[in-house]
Amino acid sequence: MNKYSVLIICLLLCLNLRGQEQTWREVPYYLKGYEAKYAKSPKEAALAWFKDARFGLFIHWGPASLYGKGEWVMYNEAIPYKEYEQKAREFKGEKFNAQDYVDLAVRAKMKYITFVAKHHDGYALWDTKATDYNSVDYPAQRDFVKELAVACRKAGLGLFIYYSIGLDWHHPYFLPSSMYNPARPHYKEMPDEYAFKKVEDFKHYLNFAKTQIMELCTQYGPIAGLWFDTVGGIYQHSDLFNIQEVYDMIHSIQPHALVVFKTGANGNEDFITGEREMGSLASVFKSAGLPQQVQDAADHSWESNKGKPAELNIPIQTLGWAYHSSPRQRQKSKDEVMDLLNYCAKINANLLLNIGPLPDGTILEENVKTLGEVGDYLEKNGFPALNTKDYMDYRTKAVQQIDKEKENQTAR
Repeated sequence: MNKYSVLIICLLLCLNLRGQEQTWREVPYYLKGYEAKYAKSPKEAALAWFKDARFGLFIHWGPASLYGKGEWVMYNEAIPYKEYEQKAREFKGEKFNAQDYVDLAVRAKMKYITFVAKHHDGYALWDTKATDYNSVDYPAQRDFVKELAVACRKAGLGLFIYYSIGLDWHHPYFLPSSMYNPARPHYKEMPDEYAFKKVEDFKHYLNFAKTQIMELCTQYGPIAGLWFDTVGGIYQHSDLFNIQEVYDMIHSIQPHALVVFKTGANGNEDFITGEREMGSLASVFKSAGLPQQVQDAADHSWESNKGKPAELNIPIQTLGWAYHSSPRQRQKSKDEVMDLLNYCAKINANLLLNIGPLPDGTILEENVKTLGEVGDYLEKNGFPALNTKDYMDYRTKAVQQIDKEKENQTAR
């Protein structure tokens, strides 16, 4: 439930901003070495760091991991609202050790971690006051974002925080399926908890999301940025989401923090990230049956943003992003990861490689082995040389699918 009104959000933001001017005179820990650029422009310093970073670790982990069927399991199997909520109480992350993830990233020569703080199921992995549906109030009783933020700071790694603003299957006032196809699991009867009745109700969700995003920007020190998902609903209802207000809030609190929303929600993102492939998402939305309006917005977004600093995000596993226990599951090898790094160099982009830990927080041994081998190779040979001349030719050609075993996704 949303506990903050617009007035309280504005008040908290104003109080917070009073201390920001002095706070951000000091260069954020992960931007050491970029002081001269930072003095001129915090954002330009952050972008220079990002382009130099080359390689990051993506982590999809949460209550969905308990099912071993990927992060969309609540939607794909239409798991009843209360049943999923109760199952989330079994999620405790008893073996989650933030230092293990940081050590793995450092070993693999990565420079940042992107952590899924809230996926589409709405469960928050930090101490949020906007809802009790979180890892502190639930039996886990831990703030996983805080633990990872502390470990990243000690190691000098940047921390991006993933936040699903474009889907929330738990919040009572998110859009109904009649307004956006994957907005709700396809229940035969919608649960009583879903309270959306009229368009004006959506403001309750948006205020909730802004509150949570403000918490993430104020409770964990300097962050590298916010990584938003999913963009289809924003294309279809840009007037309701008004995503620019969210961007402005983030930059007013942390001026160096970068904002990314796939290949762009409104064109004011700091860089773009392609999911499994680099290009327009129009074909994905078409196959998902979303309106032509959404497909056109995706094409326009790509054409407007394709020249920005870029990142390719792709899972090390072949099925899903969160833990998937299917016998058909396979983990990529060192050579396959190097192929991805070579491709990213060709299109002048970073690689954000995802892992799906076990429900208890343990990193799969195969992933530890593979990323260790990748780190050893990079230690000896360095990263592939960046293509800084004709990389746009490769970005703008017909979409190249990188992961041949790509699964069908409902929406991005």
